[in-house]
Amino acid sequence: MDKFHKKNIIEQKKQAELIQKDEFADFEGSKAEFVFLRFTHFLSKNRKTVFISLASAIVVLAGVIGFFEYRQYLFEKETVTLEDLKLTHQKANVSLDAQIQSLEVFLQNQSTGRMELRVWKDLSKLYAEKGEFGKAASYLEDAAKKIDTPKEIKALYFYLAGNYREREKNTIKSLENYKIAAVVIEPARELNGFKAWSYYQAGRLSYLTGDKASAKQFLEKALKLDSAESGEDVKLLASYLLLKLGKN
Repeated sequence: MDKFHKKNIIEQKKQAELIQKDEFADFEGSKAEFVFLRFTHFLSKNRKTVFISLASAIVVLAGVIGFFEYRQYLFEKETVTLEDLKLTHQKANVSLDAQIQSLEVFLQNQSTGRMELRVWKDLSKLYAEKGEFGKAASYLEDAAKKIDTPKEIKALYFYLAGNYREREKNTIKSLENYKIAAVVIEPARELNGFKAWSYYQAGRLSYLTGDKASAKQFLEKALKLDSAESGEDVKLLASYLLLKLGKN
């Protein structure tokens, strides 16, 4: 009886499996309807698993959205704080040293890191007004490295940093910044005036540091630009240096 009973149970399981496999054998309808039927059947059989998975996904999504909303809230709050700080400086006629100190403190205490570009730009301007051109250049270099687009702003920051480095008497670093500005701005179809001055400055400092090949290359690029857009002054200066290169 035990063997017969076990055999009967096995047969019942096989029949149940066959019934399950042939559950949709008699279905008549479109493919879309069949897929929908199978899907709803799956949901009805796996309600608990589907519910847990869906709830977990909702919790994760809510957490991600909440995180970014909180970061946006902090950014907006820090923006208001910065604007109030600058307005206070303006109304109270605060000294350069005090303005720099308060911005440095703000920079250290910010929590999102999204205010760095604005503060670096402001600090660069203040340090330049104070005559500390090395620090002014350093902040602009940091800002330029962090900018991907627009390329024109990236090039402008490097160009200004090159100017500050030259005023600091750091010719090597100044040349490096001018070269980067020239390379970054080169693909631009407009702004030939800025492009010509970037080429000229890179060529001029290359000449002063003894790199005549690079000087010739940059100066010739300045001359090839459309004169109406690039300006005659820079072309005259570039031509003068090319003549000196030819004589040497």
